[in-house]
Amino acid sequence: MKVTKTVKYRCILTEETLEKDIEEFIKDARRGDFSWDAKHGSFGLRIIKQYFKLLQNKFDNNELTECMECYHRLILFLLDSSTGKDKANFGYDDLLAKTSNNFDEFINNYFTCLVNVCNLEELAEKIAEYASKLQGYGFEPDKIILLKKLNQEQLNKLEQRILVKVTGMTEKDEDKQDILHFLIGLAEKQRDRDKYMQLVSKFEGVLDKEELECLREEYE
Repeated sequence: MKVTKTVKYRCILTEETLEKDIEEFIKDARRGDFSWDAKHGSFGLRIIKQYFKLLQNKFDNNELTECMECYHRLILFLLDSSTGKDKANFGYDDLLAKTSNNFDEFINNYFTCLVNVCNLEELAEKIAEYASKLQGYGFEPDKIILLKKLNQEQLNKLEQRILVKVTGMTEKDEDKQDILHFLIGLAEKQRDRDKYMQLVSKFEGVLDKEELECLREEYE
């Protein structure tokens, strides 16, 4: 018996704004509308790619506030979906790679929007949430944009606000560990060895001695 599945392809935009349309798409995906999308015409993937095309147009037109909210929702959802932390199951080995062979471009736009739209408190909240989703993924533009757009005082304040998010971290807190790894990577980009080592020391009691030593030796 051959089993087939019919997926209704939504012609975007179906909602009054791109942000609301993305929200509805995510709800549909979590409801199972695009489960094993790869085997059923890749309709979900086509919609995702179309969202990024629309977002690029808005970014080019300097509509940064709307872009920031849309990128934040869509990128974090895709990170969760790609790492298995979201119940939406598109059925791809690497959804981010399927979405684009240059996902760094989306991260560049996203962080450009963040630093231009958000105050320091909002920026810390958004970056901490983003970093907690990375689960082994790494992108060059996120840290590069922060270093280009923020002065040293702003970077220090941002770091302190984000560090609050890892308070009480244990070996089970993978989200908090990802946030700390992001800050460690930022310190390395700044070539700030003292800050790098101070941040690594916050893993004491969370990682074993061998893992800690490897982190320390990774500093270039």
